[in-house]
Amino acid sequence: MSNIQAIRKLEQSIYDIVQDYVNECYNDEDVLAICSRYGQISLVADRRERIKAGKNTEIFPLSELVRQDDHGIQEPDNDKISDIANKWLFLN
Repeated sequence: MSNIQAIRKLEQSIYDIVQDYVNECYNDEDVLAICSRYGQISLVADRRERIKAGKNTEIFPLSELVRQDDHGIQEPDNDKISDIANKWLFLN
């Protein structure tokens, strides 16, 4: 898989998690955990206290991955999601 395809796949996975967060009435303390183990990146969304963060894990509050559109409706923030995906695929 090319780097571009890998980035798009990770962006879509993060987007789907954030979209679920927007659609449901989740707790503001819910987070996205991204972990890299043995060359594989895994994503987990849950309450902060349920996440076991190791040294290869980064935590992002889901509320910070949401923005309001021009009509005041919450939606996933594509720019932030893209930044996270690029960082994880190129720096980890």
